Amino acid sequence: MKKLYLIGFLLLTSIFSFAQSDEEVMNMLTQAAASMQCMNCRFTQQKTMAMLEQPTVAEGLMSYNSPDKMRWEYTSPYSFALVVDGEKITKITDGNEEILDAKSGRMYQGIVSIIMSSATGKKLFDKSMFDVVITNDGVFWKAEMQPKKHNMKRMFAMLTFYFEKASNIISKVEMTEAGGDVTLI
Repeated sequence: MKKLYLIGFLLLTSIFSFAQSDEEVMNMLTQAAASMQCMNCRFTQQKTMAMLEQPTVAEGLMSYNSPDKMRWEYTSPYSFALVVDGEKITKITDGNEEILDAKSGRMYQGIVSIIMSSATGKKLFDKSMFDVVITNDGVFWKAEMQPKKHNMKRMFAMLTFYFEKASNIISKVEMTEAGGDVTLI
């Protein structure tokens, strides 16, 4: 019986010695994002709202070029794009362009900041902005990020990023809004 306990203890000890701390995982994921020079992808966005029986679904394209260029475009069921070129944010609706100033673009700047952080790795796990918990489900590193700042808390209760462990690249993002609605990208 003592041998069984000893074997069990040794097995658990060896498993936990290979476990990575949240800090190590965050550093690894940040470095992977920072090394990316460009990215192009298609996305599907599903939004579940308490007031609707069925979720709404939109599709689009996203492109990113280091260090600070991004285009987030919805192609279906409507046409809308946000284009970021450094500090300049342009909103394109049905072909009409509008350059957003700081006042009208505050909400967009918050959303763009989250998207750019996930692409560049800069401030992705900023501890002054978020309480972060990393879990390992075998296939994904799951980063649950609870906002600390009042203006971010008004928009989101939780941001959850799923990073594929094989590549350390974000595979999906789940945004739980303050009111309980959930957007999955």
